[in-house]
Amino acid sequence: MQEIYRIHPSNSQLVLTLGAHVVVGLAIATYVTPSWLMFGSLVLVGLLALRETREQLRLGVVRLKLNPAAASIELEQGGQPYFYGKYKVYATRWFAILKLLSKHESRTFILNPDRFDSTQSYRQLRFALWQMEQVNAD
Repeated sequence: MQEIYRIHPSNSQLVLTLGAHVVVGLAIATYVTPSWLMFGSLVLVGLLALRETREQLRLGVVRLKLNPAAASIELEQGGQPYFYGKYKVYATRWFAILKLLSKHESRTFILNPDRFDSTQSYRQLRFALWQMEQVNAD
């Protein structure tokens, strides 16, 4: 049976990313002494923050379709399906990292509860991924 999960952009990941850029900017403003180097570095950090913010928001809603029978994952983004026969899950207490591998590319997702329609959906995905790993490990 295939299960489908909708993954949204994460507000907490966006806030964490922007917070890290602010901390780096403050460190640069405090410790870099030549003013031209400080302003150049601050501009670069600001541009990087803008790029990463746009990248996170650009992803939109991604659909993950798990196929336990074939031990594969289909990712649908922007109406385009991508198939991954290999994957790895790194689970922690607060989030999970899902690394999808194919011959041509790899994709990595940080999965936390605010990326899903409900906390229950997040828990179901984690459990389904854990079950798929257990079956494939045997």
